[in-house]
Amino acid sequence: MKRTVGILLLCIGISSPSWAAEGVRILPDSAEGVGLAGGRFALSDDPSVVRSNPARLTLFDGAAFQLNSQVWYGETDFTRFDGATDSKVDPWVILAGLNIVYPINDTITVGLGVSAPYGVGINWRRDGLFQYIAASEALLETFAINPAIGVQVTEKLSVGIGADIFYSHVKLEQAYPWSAVTGRPSRDGHMIFEGDGWGLGAYLGLDYQITEDHRISIAGHLPVTVEYNGDFDINNIPDSLKSTYSSRTDFDSEIEFPASVGVGYGWDVTERLSLGTDFEWIQNSSHDDLPLTIGRNQSLLGVDGLDLGWKDSFSTGVGFEYAMSDTFRLRGGYLYSESPMNDPGFTPSVPVDDRHMLSLGYGYDWGQNTIDLTYSTMFFEDRDVNGAAQRGYDGTYENLWHVLAISYTRHF
Repeated sequence: MKRTVGILLLCIGISSPSWAAEGVRILPDSAEGVGLAGGRFALSDDPSVVRSNPARLTLFDGAAFQLNSQVWYGETDFTRFDGATDSKVDPWVILAGLNIVYPINDTITVGLGVSAPYGVGINWRRDGLFQYIAASEALLETFAINPAIGVQVTEKLSVGIGADIFYSHVKLEQAYPWSAVTGRPSRDGHMIFEGDGWGLGAYLGLDYQITEDHRISIAGHLPVTVEYNGDFDINNIPDSLKSTYSSRTDFDSEIEFPASVGVGYGWDVTERLSLGTDFEWIQNSSHDDLPLTIGRNQSLLGVDGLDLGWKDSFSTGVGFEYAMSDTFRLRGGYLYSESPMNDPGFTPSVPVDDRHMLSLGYGYDWGQNTIDLTYSTMFFEDRDVNGAAQRGYDGTYENLWHVLAISYTRHF
């Protein structure tokens, strides 16, 4: 049983949104970025380029301030091979962020962004199929603070660099069957792992205007390592075990958020229509293992860490923007994202597979103001897991997500 309970802690290390398929990453933070989907690298020109590609900061000839919000609604269902079923409890997720852009002069522009680029939020029924073998609730919140600068090097070439300053908080809740330790009827315990930490990384962007109508954009992010420190709590310790275990000990772990390199190509087909295509590689193999330390309670887990075995993955797609008038723009796109998880490292905290994302949105300008609105649907291929490290995870996982993104930008 100790080994079985230890396996459930996979969900901390791969703390990935159950709403993403390419690892631990969420969608772009602005409605424009979501709307362009698989063509955003060379087409995005709103303040969210602070983090996505700081080289494109040089497109701004005045200061700008942007507020972003996203509302997610999703359904996640599990069917075990014997026909038993379970479902995710809370279908809602809400995200928010902001970006600021300020040109210093004709060649240098600075920016500052705050967003949530990584995260997980999923909860299963506490008395469901995963009661003792997976987290009933897994939460990872990661906030990125991104100061960046873009420089117009030549008439055709601009470059940008930024800092990834991460603050991350992780929390996991799980039932613990004390009867499996005592060998007699005992009240279940409730475990809570909670910690936070900071990390630092950097990223680089490049934007090159090949011709008047064709351009290429490149953006790369270095990995960011966050060391988590906090507390591990467990209750209802049987009297016979109180000298062995403590109700509270220190909790320590570490996550390396992956590096990535993306390339985008943009083509202004006409004065009104622009097309883009992207390819991005994500180093999800950085999730090769996960240390788990809870002091004198370590024997409850049966392990000091877990092998995850994720693989590097990629995403690719297309996007377009069409100016229907001087004030109204229509956007759309498609993005395919490959899942990095294999069956042995699978966990119900990230119950997804390869993702197909379709987006449709619009932008409206009035005066110095812009409103962008995008609706996106994410279709996940059904995931048939057979051979997970915890056999109770084997079965079919089905996911469908709807996203509504809205952004307000004020130009000065």
